[in-house]
Amino acid sequence: MLPSWDSERQLHAKEILYRCMEELEATKAALFLEGSEGNFELATSYGFGRRDSLPTTIKDGHPLWDWVRRNRTSPAFINEPNEVAELKALLEGAGTARLLTIPLAVGSRLVGLVDARDKSRKAPFGPEDLIVAKSIGQAFESFLIEAGTYGKPVPSAQPAQTPQQAPSPSVVAAPRVETPGYPHRWIIEELAGLLRALSRLPGIAAAALSVTDSRTVRTLVLRTTPLDQQRRDALASHQARTLLESGVRLPPASRWGWDEQDSNGGETRCEEIRTAVLQAGPPVWVVLSLVTPTGSPVAEVVFTAAARQFDLARMVRDYRRAARNLARVLLEPGETAFPHLRQHSQGTSELTQRMVAALHLPEDEEELITVAAYLHDVGMRELEYARVYRMERPGEQERRLYQRHPVVGARIVEAAEFPGDLAGAIRYHHERWDGAGYPQRLAGRNIPFPARIIHVAEVYDVLTSPSSYRRPASRDAALDVMRAEAGKQFDPDLIPILAEVVRA
Repeated sequence: MLPSWDSERQLHAKEILYRCMEELEATKAALFLEGSEGNFELATSYGFGRRDSLPTTIKDGHPLWDWVRRNRTSPAFINEPNEVAELKALLEGAGTARLLTIPLAVGSRLVGLVDARDKSRKAPFGPEDLIVAKSIGQAFESFLIEAGTYGKPVPSAQPAQTPQQAPSPSVVAAPRVETPGYPHRWIIEELAGLLRALSRLPGIAAAALSVTDSRTVRTLVLRTTPLDQQRRDALASHQARTLLESGVRLPPASRWGWDEQDSNGGETRCEEIRTAVLQAGPPVWVVLSLVTPTGSPVAEVVFTAAARQFDLARMVRDYRRAARNLARVLLEPGETAFPHLRQHSQGTSELTQRMVAALHLPEDEEELITVAAYLHDVGMRELEYARVYRMERPGEQERRLYQRHPVVGARIVEAAEFPGDLAGAIRYHHERWDGAGYPQRLAGRNIPFPARIIHVAEVYDVLTSPSSYRRPASRDAALDVMRAEAGKQFDPDLIPILAEVVRA
């Protein structure tokens, strides 16, 4: 038996697990923790269906038990079942090819694991995911310690530390081998486009953006002409001194990743280096260096623009995470818990997100549809949910009551001022392609596109979920039912997308 948690801690654990979806892009993940009998027991999960055969208990001798104990010091992944013979039957039986595990330890005691599978768009797990996974594991370990789930580890004695000196240029010179990826890679991704544009401005010979969490440094350098070793050393040394002055404990040179690319700029005079701190941690530090002719005024303009762009990127990311957390709270306000509604909403949202990713929609549209899918049935909580939601044969009165929930849900979210038509996506998610749906009998492309996707994902979840009010169907049986309704109940262009993602 697992230690009991209150609702707040259960939600916190779920939020950490969702980082596997947001940062690792894993379409499904499960948290297992050590129970009173010494086995690993399922604590929470997302994305798994009946076909995945997710175990509720992992005992000694189970393939995952042996795999995690062999890899108990750090995350590990495989991308083909044949890579590890003892995992082959487990993965093939679940229709899974890609697996990443994160061991969880309190002190020297292994107390659990995270089982993450199948990146979106069928992408393989890579070395960069290991660092992200490590960060997620540390978040779970801190959570377990703070919750007192397994007691606090005994702190080990640490040798006295002497103040760190700035490494010499030869120590911090750009490494010849690219290091693995970075847990805060979204920062570089957000700023790289701006950096490429700014590096082509007159007066800039090179620009270097570095991000570090004190364990790893990732640097992107854009330059007009290749830098010789002396200039690389000077640039790396300049950034190292700036980071030290900001309070960073620098990692060894082997943990510095250096990516140098052409900027297609026109300035070739490398006479002066100027560096600015865009973000002072913890947990993350960001510095930008510019190489210019002596006395060039362009540096201040570039530093100001980069700082604004970074602040905007950070606010957008924080906003998206806050919006999803708010959606979860809105679905279950106060002390009332609707587990079946939450499971259905979560399953619909996760499937919708996978479909949106397969369609390569813009990020703002992806965020709108994902949140709307989570809240598509929020109106049920105002309409005698406990009595109506799981009725297999509702009467006419219950049917009329049920059919009000899209309109009620839209009214609940209208005041949220979410960018885009969140209310419309919720209001029309029960409209049918042939015009026979409700509440307004819209047809075809008059139905908002987000509502069409949500309708497809919701019906598939109802057909296949073990928590549904009906006997769950297999994947192929559910797809057969929905193909028969393509062009009648569903947008016919979306059924092949559904089939693609559920078979991935």
